[in-house]
Amino acid sequence: MFDKIEIERFRGIKYASIEGFKQINLFFGKNNCGKSSLLESLFLASGLSNPLLPIHVNFMRGYSKARLNDLKLDFYNLDSSQPIHIRMENEEKRDLRINLFEQNQNNVSLNADDTNILSNVAEEKYGLKFDFKINDKHFESQLRFDSANSTDATHSVSKQYVESLRCTYLSPKYDFSASIQGLKNILQNKDEHFIVEGLKLIEPRVKDFIFTDKEMLVDVGLAKRIPVNMMGDGARKIVSLLTAVYDCKDGALLVDEISNGFHYSVMCNLWKVLINAAIRNNTQLFITTHDTDSIKGLRDAALNKFDNIVAAFKLLKTSDDELKAYHYSLESLDYSINQEIEVR
Repeated sequence: MFDKIEIERFRGIKYASIEGFKQINLFFGKNNCGKSSLLESLFLASGLSNPLLPIHVNFMRGYSKARLNDLKLDFYNLDSSQPIHIRMENEEKRDLRINLFEQNQNNVSLNADDTNILSNVAEEKYGLKFDFKINDKHFESQLRFDSANSTDATHSVSKQYVESLRCTYLSPKYDFSASIQGLKNILQNKDEHFIVEGLKLIEPRVKDFIFTDKEMLVDVGLAKRIPVNMMGDGARKIVSLLTAVYDCKDGALLVDEISNGFHYSVMCNLWKVLINAAIRNNTQLFITTHDTDSIKGLRDAALNKFDNIVAAFKLLKTSDDELKAYHYSLESLDYSINQEIEVR
């Protein structure tokens, strides 16, 4: 499991160094303090060989453009002259540098139908280059765009490296449909109690669930099973969370804004289910919130029970854009709340 991360020049973060990660990690702080960027850095470092990941994290923020200036949005102060640099440590050392490149090529073309017309067209290529190391062994991958059509891209991946780490990022705008295959795997392995236990947080009458016509139907004691969509956002998010923990066995799960879709009264039990699921699947969790109920829920769920595997960090950004992380013990979380560290 990861113990520390160091970030240079990514989005609004000029520099950050955070260590002391445990199996369950909660990051809290005010809006725009760097919580999502921290998770995205973890995500990029978990997929060192995949140059498409910067595009994917922008998609998760609801931004789908990939023009040259759009790619510069990932670089601190929009300055792509220096690379994004992310280092992480667990059993191995991961070191990733992301460079933006531009190439101009003059192509001379002659129209055979009219020899009096000569065009000299400057064609610009641009893209991202991943230079990464695993325990000082160097690899490269690349994503290349044609400026004439930013949706037309080619990418090359180092064939000498195969990623072994399983990592999933759940954004606040999670896609429930992405959980379907994972749910099928859970049913196939006869582990459906894993999901039922979580759904009972929302509806205590839940007994089981099945799949039919690509739809999840839940037995809540009525004459017929009902679609999980009819149980609301909370039910769908619990299913997505637990399915992702299951899919990331021996890996990492990143969750942005854990409290979205949940009533404050279920937060303690939600944390209990997540912690037990993470332990069962040996999954490391990195979770963000700006909500006091999430912090209180973790404290109540873990205090005197899981203190040795839970870490909570308050994030603050300094005037020169350094991201600071202050490690709070579970006992001291009340102090952080009373001091109004988070602002709704």
